[in-house]
Amino acid sequence: MSPMHPRSTGTGCRSSLAGLLLAGLLAWPLAGAAIAQDGDSAADTGPLPDPMRVDDALDRVDALHPRVRQARAEREQARAELEATRAERDATVDARLEARWIEPNDQIEDRSRNDSRAAIVARKLLSDFGQSHARESAGEQRLDAARQREELAHARHRIHVLERYFDVLLADLAFARDTEAMAAAYVSKERAEERNQLDQVSDIEVFRLESEYQNLRVQRTRAQQSQARTRAALAEALNRPDRRVRTVLAPMLPLELPELPDLDTLLSELDNTSPRLLAERRQVEAASREVAASRTERRPRLYAEAESGWWHRDLGGGDRNPFAAGLVLEIPLYEGRRHDSRVGQAVAARHHAEAELGQARIEARNRLRELHDEIRALQTQRDEAAWRMDYRELYIDRARYLYDIEDQADLGDSMVQQSAAAHFNASTEFQLALAYERLALLSGRDDLSPFRTTHENP
Repeated sequence: MSPMHPRSTGTGCRSSLAGLLLAGLLAWPLAGAAIAQDGDSAADTGPLPDPMRVDDALDRVDALHPRVRQARAEREQARAELEATRAERDATVDARLEARWIEPNDQIEDRSRNDSRAAIVARKLLSDFGQSHARESAGEQRLDAARQREELAHARHRIHVLERYFDVLLADLAFARDTEAMAAAYVSKERAEERNQLDQVSDIEVFRLESEYQNLRVQRTRAQQSQARTRAALAEALNRPDRRVRTVLAPMLPLELPELPDLDTLLSELDNTSPRLLAERRQVEAASREVAASRTERRPRLYAEAESGWWHRDLGGGDRNPFAAGLVLEIPLYEGRRHDSRVGQAVAARHHAEAELGQARIEARNRLRELHDEIRALQTQRDEAAWRMDYRELYIDRARYLYDIEDQADLGDSMVQQSAAAHFNASTEFQLALAYERLALLSGRDDLSPFRTTHENP
């Protein structure tokens, strides 16, 4: 929104206002195009396009951002644990070196005491009667739960990027509003100073207007700082803190939003569609299978073993076999309370997972109700914003007409109110879009996302 140059009966006022607005625009390197509408432009080959659109930001959601990497690390850990469980059935080959001193048997002719030996021992688990299968099943469920949590973290970070993008747009609109407010206050202050010289305005009134101008000047400075700060936050959210975000384009307003489903319908579907609840349910299933795995640990294990060795002492009677192979059945007989302790820990972990699922259900239902009510309230506020925009458009047209005939001089205030209405309208649209995005993620309904795009799993 470009500032207007109002006419004034005083030449000094007109030149001062024009110079102030020109200086404001020159000091506004980031704002100008921020409230422009999306249009065709050449794509930038750099990592962050300039100008940047909302789709550009969402397409660059980085799966290596720390917000997502933690969930990815948990998924990698779950995969490694599953592979470790599967590897227990792999064959093992060990070299065994024994340096032994013995007291020789009186019936053996060789009286040497060195009974050292070297051997190669190979061992392969043939069957543990369901133990490995139970542990693998639990590990697979943990891995599925970790994958679900990683996808959930990626989706949440996508909303975070969208929030930072909208923060930039609102900061630009706030700067435009505060720039116009400061300019209008400057004009009022100068007029009062001129009239004060003619003894038409008191000193107190001049000081009051000067104070208002200085307050708006500070407010504009803070708005300009917010522009830089929100752009830095957007770069951080995109995991490119070394890149500078310059021109940010707003989407076309009003946004195209999906129809809001009935609350009861969403609640009835929530348990089977919510990504968070699905992840919690997989965690419960993993804990249940871990209980089953812990209860199978007392079952026997059947191994195949082969050994080939060399002995320092030669018994002479052929008792030392250079190669041996056989089957070994290990049967646990007694291990105290260790088994009961492992089962108890697994049962407690399952109870904890079940409680987490129950709490997640409560939180998800309450959050769904909050989002549904918030969207309905914002839809009403959206109507208010539209009427406010229409009113301010008509009001500023009227102000321009009165200004042209020099009947009144409130054009600056009208421009400020129009910028404030634009900020309120954009804020309402962005809040509504974010509420829909959060509802889409919570319910698992991708069709409720205003910025629905196809993303590969991270």
